[in-house]
Amino acid sequence: MEHISEILPNVMPNFMIPQNSISPLIESAIAPSPIALDRLPYAVRWHIPAHKYAQAKGFLTGLTQQAGGYNTTFSEGNWWNPATQTWVEEPIVLVKSYMTAEVLQRQLNAMLRGSYRMGKDLGESAIALEILSNNTMLIIPCE
Repeated sequence: MEHISEILPNVMPNFMIPQNSISPLIESAIAPSPIALDRLPYAVRWHIPAHKYAQAKGFLTGLTQQAGGYNTTFSEGNWWNPATQTWVEEPIVLVKSYMTAEVLQRQLNAMLRGSYRMGKDLGESAIALEILSNNTMLIIPCE
């Protein structure tokens, strides 16, 4: 197992991509549009056991507040239990929050600490948190 301080330097260069950078295909498709929009090119996604989602909601609200919120998707999870040498199937909730590079850089440490506390409070042996780049959400103001 690696310490987070050894992992982050490998991830951090990805944060230096200009925050409005998206794929050329998408860029060429939206460039001629007269509609103004904001781009959120980064996301984090937690994997939460479905039966513990209600208990995790307070943590998740706090962890995603600076990003402006989150979305959930119900899914099926499978994980290897080394103690029993078996696969464990369980319904999970994927909790995804989109953000700018600045928000991710500013909040990542707090998200890691908060995820650890959430996992402890939920009685989990681990919490999965994905950091996703070039996972663009377009926000189209309609006012």
